[in-house]
Amino acid sequence: MNFLSPIAGLVLAAAVLPPLLLLWFLKLRRARTPVSSQRLWREAIEDMRANAPFQRLRWRWLLVLQILVLLLIAFAIARPRVQGAGESGQRTILLIDTSGSMRAVDTDDGRTRLEHAKDVALARIDALHGGGALFSESGETMVLSFSGDAVVECRFTSSAAELRRSIAEITPTDQPTRAVPALRLARAYATNTDPESPWPVGGPAVIECISDGRIPDLADRFLEAGESLVYHRVGSADPKNWSYSVFAADRDVRDPRQVRVLVGLIAEGAAVDGELVLRVDDAVVATRTIAAPEPRDDAPYARLDLVLGPFTLDAGATLEAEVVVSDANPADNTAWLELPPPKPLRVQAIAPVPDLVRFGLESLSPASFDVVDSVEALQTGYDFTVWPAESLGDAILPEGRHLVLGGIPNGLGIRQVSDQTAPAVVMAIEALHPVMRGVGVGRLEILNAPTWKASRGVTELMSGPGGGLVFAAEPPGRRVVAVGFDPMQSNWPALPGFIAFLANTAAWLSEVPEANAFEPGDVMRLQGTPGANAMLSGPGLEVEIPFDFDGRGEFGPLRSVGRYVVQSPGQRATGYAVNRTDVEENLLGSSEVLQLRGTAISDEVSGSAKKSIRVWILLVVLAVLLGEWWLWRR
Repeated sequence: MNFLSPIAGLVLAAAVLPPLLLLWFLKLRRARTPVSSQRLWREAIEDMRANAPFQRLRWRWLLVLQILVLLLIAFAIARPRVQGAGESGQRTILLIDTSGSMRAVDTDDGRTRLEHAKDVALARIDALHGGGALFSESGETMVLSFSGDAVVECRFTSSAAELRRSIAEITPTDQPTRAVPALRLARAYATNTDPESPWPVGGPAVIECISDGRIPDLADRFLEAGESLVYHRVGSADPKNWSYSVFAADRDVRDPRQVRVLVGLIAEGAAVDGELVLRVDDAVVATRTIAAPEPRDDAPYARLDLVLGPFTLDAGATLEAEVVVSDANPADNTAWLELPPPKPLRVQAIAPVPDLVRFGLESLSPASFDVVDSVEALQTGYDFTVWPAESLGDAILPEGRHLVLGGIPNGLGIRQVSDQTAPAVVMAIEALHPVMRGVGVGRLEILNAPTWKASRGVTELMSGPGGGLVFAAEPPGRRVVAVGFDPMQSNWPALPGFIAFLANTAAWLSEVPEANAFEPGDVMRLQGTPGANAMLSGPGLEVEIPFDFDGRGEFGPLRSVGRYVVQSPGQRATGYAVNRTDVEENLLGSSEVLQLRGTAISDEVSGSAKKSIRVWILLVVLAVLLGEWWLWRR
């Protein structure tokens, strides 16, 4: 048994019991009346003495019953609940988590979390519809599954066979955990069992969530008035698992045939040692032994970054990384990447281009480096464009890839804090960003540096005492590196780090957009022949995708990781990779509580739910009041 409002019950008991006892202690004031004899008034005199202030309290059944009534009312206000199948005839909605973490196998029986969740759901069906509960009748139950989106597996029904069949047919996904769409859908059905009717039907249903508790989008949600949410926990709180945080490949700017592969791994818990295998077109090209490093600051996981290569790849290829180890979730041990063929670097710039900047870019041996006199003369087909900030004015950068020198253009979410400029030195850099990899700025001094402030989503690559100096941004349709000061008014071009910065910027701006890389839950948007159809094949999937008259087609949301292939008539097949690289989504440790805004719901015993007993308490209160009335009438 537990209490939903224990403090309210204690406050009520503390507020009403002392006044009741005080009233029994106080003496009743009676008028003086002459009588012929006191023999018949002996009992009245004794009662009067008993009611004298602060005399010894005599035993009275009425006092005992009154105290019992008040205690029972306080007990009811504390909202006690006991273990049971549920309320008589209630409606119940089962929410079953099917996200990627539910594929984990972290129990000795070798079964996934989703299989255990389905066992819990079947036990709830038996408890709710199996009969045998005291004064209960079978209510209606609904089944929803949720991951990136919500799926109605079975609408409200009292048929246990239909509910069991719908639960058995639930399949896992690799999508992220998003419970808000399912909660919104459950609330809609909870107040209206007929979606075609605009009028509400019945009161709120009991919502039971069967999950490992890793549901980040519930943290800012409230329980609505009268709503009941029950949490059934599955999974281990301390799994041992490897997963991916990044899987990428870069071609060298000077020699695009040379490829380096970056693999970022996440070791959760006491992850066991294993081996990383890299394959190119199904051929093994590299192996590495991996061991979990020590986590930082008591974090539940540790990062391990590996750079493999360089490898010589003259054409496009399919890369596959596999962690060969026995861990909690074998489903996230493999990642894929579609590497495009090499492409020579082509750069255009708007005059004037400082000589030192021109020298740095030409040292990258581009296939072409063309300078135009005006914005109107810009051409397409280049990897990126170099802009002097004064040539932009108040205009917004067009779609594409851009390097801006000497200021920040509009539309990037970066504002100038002050019109004042002052000398500055670099205080910090974002060393993990590809643009700043290996860029040394230890002695960089700037003569006139404006002060810039970036909004959320913009990366400060360099920061000075007053704010950001160099930024990287990716607004829709654009990828931009913006230097907020004039490099010619600093000693940066004379430092070795300047050439490294230009080389990294050229590599980041010219890399092929990862249009062939997706996360589970994304929608795959394709471009093809207008009016034609293409065949999409993938893990357990083969579907036809039609293209509209603009040549656009789409499929999604994607449910599973793996390699997908699109085959259009008369064209070569195109590969696409779907990987789980979101660190928070890849963590598997189950939570003891389901965290909502202002509420933490503890997990319940599998196969049962907490049941309110306030109705029974009120019935007892009524019986006690009847007993008190009978005694008083005597």
